[in-house]
Amino acid sequence: MTSSNIRLYNSLTRTIEPFVPQTPGEVRMYVCGVTVYDDCHLGHARSQMVFDTLHRLFLETGHRVRYVRNITDIDDKIIRKAREAGRPISEITGRYIDSFHRDMVRLGILSPMAEPRATEFLSGMITLIERLLSVGAAYPSGGDVYFRVRRFPGYGELSHQVLADLLAGARIEPGEEKEDPLDFVLWKGAKEGEPSYPSPFGEGRPGWHIECSAMSLHYLGPTLDLHGGGLDLLFPHHENERAQSEAATGVTFSRMWVHNGFVTTRETKMSKSLGNTRQIRNFFEESPYPEEVTREWLRYFFLSTHYRSPVDFTDQALASAKLALDGLYQCLALLSEAEETRQGAEDDAWEFRRAFMEALSADLDTPVALSVLHAAKSRINPWLASGRLGRAPADPGAVRALFELAGRTMGVLRVDPSRWVTGLREAGSKGPSGLTEEEISHLVILREEARKNRDFSKADAIRDRLKESGIVLEDQPGGPPRIRRI
Repeated sequence: MTSSNIRLYNSLTRTIEPFVPQTPGEVRMYVCGVTVYDDCHLGHARSQMVFDTLHRLFLETGHRVRYVRNITDIDDKIIRKAREAGRPISEITGRYIDSFHRDMVRLGILSPMAEPRATEFLSGMITLIERLLSVGAAYPSGGDVYFRVRRFPGYGELSHQVLADLLAGARIEPGEEKEDPLDFVLWKGAKEGEPSYPSPFGEGRPGWHIECSAMSLHYLGPTLDLHGGGLDLLFPHHENERAQSEAATGVTFSRMWVHNGFVTTRETKMSKSLGNTRQIRNFFEESPYPEEVTREWLRYFFLSTHYRSPVDFTDQALASAKLALDGLYQCLALLSEAEETRQGAEDDAWEFRRAFMEALSADLDTPVALSVLHAAKSRINPWLASGRLGRAPADPGAVRALFELAGRTMGVLRVDPSRWVTGLREAGSKGPSGLTEEEISHLVILREEARKNRDFSKADAIRDRLKESGIVLEDQPGGPPRIRRI
């Protein structure tokens, strides 16, 4: 499969288009990162998982991925946070950069090629602003430097807004000396008590939008194959990025724009300003499952909704995701016991892979891709549950290969299946059942002895005790019972 088989929704054109990179076999992808003034919440987690899945899809289709993700470490919110805490800005940003990286590890996010920080990239931003000044697309005023929105004819096309409507809601804030209310700041003049840096325009610091244009230009060239981020960045951030970048270079800034939908709670957008966020760190710490299980549980939950649609974060939806993932792991655990030799139709491997990859390539349709996994599970499960009697309705090796493909592209089904279905952690520790591995094994042995002695009341009592702890024993013909966690 080549990149031309991959089709994505382009926010600029509002159509699903073939993804065709400038250089065959290479993808230049830039995704907006985080502003480090607080711990990341589940809205950030969803965005990172979406673009991680896209990153993995490009890798699976044989592409070299030049992926850049920035970190904003100078911003009004950061300055305010430092003041409130009475701490240096570097201490605040250092703390939350470390927290962000820990969260990315928890979520299983692949690392980008580069992760530039705004404060380490000031020279590139200054150079870009100088270029905009030289072509008349920017102007200095009152110690600041502004971008002339009306000098960019395509302004508003990305977010599908017209200037007249934008002007109706625009205003000039106190202290601003703009030519036009629509203009936006590229460089902020120094203010008392705020960090500032030297520049040809005077002491000050960069505006938010200019950093991404300068960083992407440096690492990926004047034209990106794909620019991504959350839907909340479409306007004004990405609109402004596009305008300033194309005004400076004269060429298309990004060939494709991809935005993921919001995470909501009770159908209200999850936002720090609304106070309804749930931090990634807290979700993992409050989870009753080991970290590797929690990671996949959360990934499955988000990937079971199409990336452009909003997803409502509820306990019921989480429970449904866990149940569905458990079913796949139970199938995988049974598959690990099946023979390696082919026992099903010869075209199984091709059929499963084709359907799965077609789903991911059709605008990253992860819900359909997950349904392929469940279809394969449903086809082979009766044979596995029967003790593998007769000819398999699907080749076990092909189903295993499909699950491995899901692991590479979606970051799920990567945990040892026997550990998953039993819910066990390391030896001696207690899993969600409240029992250690040794205690469960001992109870299973006692039950088997009771059954052999035809002491069925004792065997049933042990089975019921395990079930109350969330452990189900599935008796198998001619062998020990299989342990499954509810």
